Amino acid sequence: MSRRLRAALFVLFLAASFMLSVSLGPVPVPLERTARILAAAVTGSEAAGIPRSLHDVVVGIRVPRVLLGMLVGAALAVSGLIFQALLRNPLAEPYTLGISAGAAFGAGLAVFLSYLVGAGMKAFMPLFAFTGALSTVFLVYFLARTRGRIQVLTMILAGVIVSYLFSSGLVLIMSLLGDRSHEIIYWLMGSLAGYHPRLPLAAAAVALLVAFTFLFHRDLDLISLGDERAMSLGVNTDLVRLVLFSTTSLITAVAVSMTGTIGFVGLIIPHSVRLLIGPKHQALIPATVAAGAAFLPLSDTLGRTLPGALFGSGMEVPVGVVTALFGSPFFIFLLIRGKKRYWF
Repeated sequence: MSRRLRAALFVLFLAASFMLSVSLGPVPVPLERTARILAAAVTGSEAAGIPRSLHDVVVGIRVPRVLLGMLVGAALAVSGLIFQALLRNPLAEPYTLGISAGAAFGAGLAVFLSYLVGAGMKAFMPLFAFTGALSTVFLVYFLARTRGRIQVLTMILAGVIVSYLFSSGLVLIMSLLGDRSHEIIYWLMGSLAGYHPRLPLAAAAVALLVAFTFLFHRDLDLISLGDERAMSLGVNTDLVRLVLFSTTSLITAVAVSMTGTIGFVGLIIPHSVRLLIGPKHQALIPATVAAGAAFLPLSDTLGRTLPGALFGSGMEVPVGVVTALFGSPFFIFLLIRGKKRYWF
């Protein structure tokens, strides 16, 4: 399969995911009507013969939610891809390394301080989330480093320990907030619900950061083969890890500050895409971005539609729960497969 054909298939998958996610929900909208509503919204008019209520549902509620899911899905997926390459560990991703928990703790701390200092502290939530994510990644890196080398077998264990540490801190904040802790529960489950005025700014930041990581695609290819081989070919592995750890932590922090903790996207998507197109990061990075941007809105759509169809209208499962249901068996599969051979 040619490179252009693969790229076209990923773009089609992304477009299909967008249309399905916008159309499906407690109030289903036929695809033909959805297309007409979107076309009318682009031109600044209203689709003839379609009730205003459907227009409001599609444009006012679902489109922002789906765009948020695309942004966060792309961010978490590419973060998992980069961590797996840097650490040469097939189980590495923001959730299993505890980075999502650290970012969520930072965001929760901003919410807590907003009640103590003033509501203006919430404006610094992305900064708090970034600080938590960056602290986590370097703490895990320090715990797994022995005699100047990363111990792959201890990386996930360190991530689990640090994740429990920050999760406990988040629960402590909830207990201190009492009845006002509902804002923190949002970070524990992960959700795409709610309006986010910072979405355009966050999208621009993630796009720039992902484009920056793409500049290192050759270095990532070589580091995946081993540090000694990468250094013999001129790669400063310590510098590349430092730069990309920081960059990827910021990408994760932006995503978590918008939606809370959503796990396993960075585990499922990179491996699935790698099986389809191979290990070269020049193609892997854009393909992973597209696949992640398609996967998370579809997972959210499943959480919005299936529970209501089975148990009654109005019921919705947070997207973080849906991705965990997909990701946990996938994680077990990788553990079993890792007993037989390494992926890197």
